Amino acid sequence: MNANIVAIKLKVLLIFSRMALSHFLPTYFTIMALYLCFRIHWTCSAKILGLFPHSSESHFVLMRTFMLELASRDHNITLYTGHRLDERLENLKEYIIEPEYEFWQEVQKQSGIKDNVLELSRVTTNRLETSLASAGFNLMEYFFSNYQVQKLLKLPADEFNYDIIIVDLFYTESLMAIGSFFDVPTIGIISSDFLNYMDDIQDNTVPAACLPYPWKHLNKNFGFWQRLNIYQCFSKRETLRRKHYAKQEKLIKKYFNKNGANTTLASISNLHANLALLLVNNYIPLVTPRPMLTNMIAVGGMQIRSPRALPWHIKRFLDESRSGVIYMHLGDHHLCSTIPKDQLRTLFKAFKARSERILWTCHDVESLHGLPDTVLLQHMVPQTDILAHPHVKLFIMSGDLFGLQEGIVRMTPMLALPLFENEFKNSELVEKLKIGARLDYVNMTTESLQWALKTIIGNEDFALNIRNVSKMFRDRPLGGLATAIFWLDYILQYGATPLRSPMVIIPLKELHLQDLFVYYFVLAIVIISTVALMVWYAVSTTPVCKALNGFQRHPRLTVTDAMPIVLNSWLPCRPTPCNNDGMLYHSNFILWVTPLGHEPPFAKNSTRATIVACILLPISDAVMFATVACVKQVVRYVKLLVYKAFWPRRI
Repeated sequence: MNANIVAIKLKVLLIFSRMALSHFLPTYFTIMALYLCFRIHWTCSAKILGLFPHSSESHFVLMRTFMLELASRDHNITLYTGHRLDERLENLKEYIIEPEYEFWQEVQKQSGIKDNVLELSRVTTNRLETSLASAGFNLMEYFFSNYQVQKLLKLPADEFNYDIIIVDLFYTESLMAIGSFFDVPTIGIISSDFLNYMDDIQDNTVPAACLPYPWKHLNKNFGFWQRLNIYQCFSKRETLRRKHYAKQEKLIKKYFNKNGANTTLASISNLHANLALLLVNNYIPLVTPRPMLTNMIAVGGMQIRSPRALPWHIKRFLDESRSGVIYMHLGDHHLCSTIPKDQLRTLFKAFKARSERILWTCHDVESLHGLPDTVLLQHMVPQTDILAHPHVKLFIMSGDLFGLQEGIVRMTPMLALPLFENEFKNSELVEKLKIGARLDYVNMTTESLQWALKTIIGNEDFALNIRNVSKMFRDRPLGGLATAIFWLDYILQYGATPLRSPMVIIPLKELHLQDLFVYYFVLAIVIISTVALMVWYAVSTTPVCKALNGFQRHPRLTVTDAMPIVLNSWLPCRPTPCNNDGMLYHSNFILWVTPLGHEPPFAKNSTRATIVACILLPISDAVMFATVACVKQVVRYVKLLVYKAFWPRRI
């Protein structure tokens, strides 16, 4: 709490009280003064620490919007960031980590690609995950080793007087260790869904069953055989822990937990469980509803603010376009210089054939030459402000999450040119919601691009559909930014404990009672085996069974010709002679099984009725004794395994 604001409120309260005692104001004015002083903004002013290592402009736009909104609410903001905020405020202090760490160039380097996003998109998912984990490790090593950050980390606990910490989570999980190390509530923000990072983090954080298919493919008609392929899900979780979490835990051990005494800092999973809030930049209908913890808050569109005035030359370019404007932005990682010549030629031909003006934004504006007259190439311009202009008819994008959300909020139909897995997923969503179309960027031709532009701009159904989708996306009690502010104030007032769920730290085998299922299964096997052995012992000690033990096979019958199966029966039955050698056979417990085409040895001297009586046996007896035989074989096999395990040299 800011002491200056509290002092001002006390002075205002004192003035109103004196005026009321002097009969200059009615009593209800005194009550109103008390309400205004102690109800509004009493807990709003706090010291907030922001840690944002990524320097990408499109990635930082969400952090900028959030931090500026907090600063406008009288919070004292301190930032350690790789990207400047470009704002001069009294209650905002920046420590810039310079030079900027080029994260995406490092990803390309780890993947063996040299400055070519198109080649990076062809890298396998497994290899790309490894490259991202290595790039995240190097980024955090660079961030923690900075002298300004080192000065922060070496502060004594009593001088580290921040009320809350906000961290950017994109292969930077080791940042959460700072909050646990200094015992300060920490808020994590997941803003990117690149390579399904957003879904993977939620899957590893929420105590839910492992699914063999993505949430977007969830179907109630999935049967047993479809769910049987569970290895893919477990392998995916294990890969994230082994490739990414293990590297981040090395950084935590190096900078925070050298002796391993703090168990909370021992693993990334514990740090996730210790988070006060996890803000997820997504919302329906752009995401499939799924189980979420109480402290996981959906704040989709959090980076979108009210439109601001555009630079005068861009505003003039948009205003003077009578036929409308097509806005194109393919993402920060997709530089104009890396676009193949065939794709450039295709884009230029399609743009020349259109009457609309083209506004194209990218980082390296100097790298393109020979642009059509209708094309204006600009460095990074606020995308949400451009899409808010009424003359913008179409948004050509890569399919990234930020572009999809901003296009929906500004109700601008979209044409997606995806390259990566998450961009293909979002592009499929564009087609599913009927708010635009997508093209294969690699195999795009002039004819296909012209067809897509003509179809989307000329068909009013896309504009009507995106209005309905935009209404659905924006229709909630609070907007994305307002929701994040509300829950941050909640943490400041009540702490992180009320929202934390103890389910996170419970192992999945205990949460889903898997250990109990195994226990009851083994117990059932033991009980069934015990009962079967007792029945076997009781039956084997009867006089009938003892008499059968002395039975000799027929002299003319060999093992290959026939096999006697002796079955005991408790039913009383008169013995029936089966041959004339003086031996009596019980019709209910003797069965001769002979090869096809052969006759039993007693068939020549026996009547047809006698043969039938000797062959037909109770089915219940056969099932019982077959079960006992199986149990005996299992017990014998287990004994053999145990014997081999403890006395291997004797085998």
